[in-house]
Amino acid sequence: MSQPVLSLRHWVQCCVSNWDNERFMKTTRKIVEQWVDAARFKITEGGIVDEDLDGLLSTVQGSTASRRQRLLYLHADTPNIKSALVSMYLHEPVPGDNTQLSTTPEWPYNTVHDAMIDGWRVIHFPQQMAPFDDREIAVLGYEFILEKWEDYHE
Repeated sequence: MSQPVLSLRHWVQCCVSNWDNERFMKTTRKIVEQWVDAARFKITEGGIVDEDLDGLLSTVQGSTASRRQRLLYLHADTPNIKSALVSMYLHEPVPGDNTQLSTTPEWPYNTVHDAMIDGWRVIHFPQQMAPFDDREIAVLGYEFILEKWEDYHE
């Protein structure tokens, strides 16, 4: 029997950072199968010890415990991702976060596209056939919601 090819730590970091469910499930199956094969080999060579199981748990718990979702709301002049921004606000995943809508152009991004280049992922696009008139859009802009999963260190 052979030892696992993929490390569990690598698998958790890969899947959590990409958050692709299908890939997550396929990789989970592969890692578990490889870990069981390695465990069977260890049993024939003298057995699994508590440290093996503790290592498995600490790897999974340690790699995912500090991952948090940040949400960035961007309002643009048009539904185009390269359109100029009208306003933005950022929700940080920390206790006491008091997000304020910002309409001053002191933002880190000029467009939704700029945020995407910096690693933000669009999870909501504005409705193209909005049930309101263009005069109302000028105040709010077209809302894009973006997310970024990052490690959070307390």
